[in-house]
Amino acid sequence: MVCRAVALIILVFNLAPLCVAQVNPIRQPNPYQSAPGQTNWNSSMRSFSSISGSVVSSDNRPVGNVRVDLRDSKTGTPMGSAYTGPGGQFEFHQIPQGTYEVVAYSGTQQAEERVELNSPMTSVSLRLPASNAAADDGNGRQTVSVTQYKVPEAAREELKKAREATLKSKFDQAQLHIEKALGVDPDYADALTLRAILKLDAKDSDGAVTDLQKAIQSDGNYAMAYMVLGSAYNNQLKYEDAIRALQRGESLAPDAWQVYFEMGRAYAGKADYESAIRALDRAQTLAPQEYPLIRLIRAHSLMGLTRYGDAVAELQAYLQKAPTGPDAEQAQRMLEKAKASMAAAPK
Repeated sequence: MVCRAVALIILVFNLAPLCVAQVNPIRQPNPYQSAPGQTNWNSSMRSFSSISGSVVSSDNRPVGNVRVDLRDSKTGTPMGSAYTGPGGQFEFHQIPQGTYEVVAYSGTQQAEERVELNSPMTSVSLRLPASNAAADDGNGRQTVSVTQYKVPEAAREELKKAREATLKSKFDQAQLHIEKALGVDPDYADALTLRAILKLDAKDSDGAVTDLQKAIQSDGNYAMAYMVLGSAYNNQLKYEDAIRALQRGESLAPDAWQVYFEMGRAYAGKADYESAIRALDRAQTLAPQEYPLIRLIRAHSLMGLTRYGDAVAELQAYLQKAPTGPDAEQAQRMLEKAKASMAAAPK
């Protein structure tokens, strides 16, 4: 898979992280090659969405400094919180597609709306009673207590344009908008992370790591930066570093399947195949749709455990899902090897 097959996550976690290298369990201990057969964070963005919206009073005036919560509608699990800006606006990024409840709170009142995320961008408007409009901070200002709302509006607008350009595969335009966003706010974690994704796409892992470390320094609670950093470290074969970054990402976004996919890569790289399979099983459970490369890396790990029959089943399932994909030839060779090993095993 060519890494330039880009579409945005950042719309938010097919979150697999950018430039996942091809499995090669036969010729070398490291299960990843660095050339063809790569997948990327950008293509994984298709399974994520962003929610932008506004909170208004009953007479349609924007209401600032209102808390907005995002909850999984099935489990009630909190997915994130934000506060509206002066114009009543709020935004959530990197949300796996699914069904959610968006709830705004002002005093004892609340407004709620159910949203179905099945496209890259979704908008929602919440209406609160005018009498419960949020007060200012006592100094005539409406405060914002979420990191992203400390970012200037001009920077956020440029990043929005960058995401839209990425969705259209206009990567040069995306890069220009990212640079403009960072020109306004050099510490903008979202923009640094998107630039890192594009650098990984261009096989510049070192440059990506630099951007991601800066993003994390700017916003230590930005889960996406840790996940992409884990992918970058995997590409550099720095598996211990990858695991540490991904564990932090997991603590911030425990339901993001890409975290576990990258953990599977890292553990497979360390030849810790049992841990790799556990992580990949978790990724498979959480992924909104089947992601065939999980099966390919899982098959490699099963072969490392001499579980050749299970590996054959995984490889056959992979080839059924992606018979003409860029990794199909590799998978076919692995399948032949697994069948031969199974036939040669003592009965």
